[in-house]
Amino acid sequence: MSPESGPSADEFRKAWGKFPTGVSLVTTRTKDGTPYCTTANAISSVSLEPMLMHLSLGKDGATSANIVREGRFGINVLGEDDEELAQFFAKAPPQERGRVPADHRVSPHGTVLLAEALTVMDCRVVQQVEAGDHIIFIAEVDGIEVRGGRPLVFYAGKFTTVADAGGETSAQ
Repeated sequence: MSPESGPSADEFRKAWGKFPTGVSLVTTRTKDGTPYCTTANAISSVSLEPMLMHLSLGKDGATSANIVREGRFGINVLGEDDEELAQFFAKAPPQERGRVPADHRVSPHGTVLLAEALTVMDCRVVQQVEAGDHIIFIAEVDGIEVRGGRPLVFYAGKFTTVADAGGETSAQ
């Protein structure tokens, strides 16, 4: 990296690839109410009071358009056995993103939440910010469930697991 030119997009991607993240399935609805799912790892907590979280997605994608229109989305934190599900929704064409796993429920707000996810959050958008080629959605969490298990992790461009986090594996 030369100081005059700055880092390349490839270097930026590689640098962030060294930061392990959890993997989630974001659930939204299309204009006709059909569920729509995508894999995402750019999520984090923002505040405890009120309970806020952030989700960052490409601004030109269908998931972002659904969230802008609906003002809601679900976060389903995936477990170590969910790699196939994560892979599918990371690469599926738009017409196949409505294939929600059979074991799910719909919240009172109409959000699809997976029954087997480690954590599910029903989220209402309170702010959105365009930043480069993404939209950052800040949302209040108005429904949450936490279950036991180990997370699916994304690291160095691939899915992996946590060998031993030294913590519990069941919900508290």
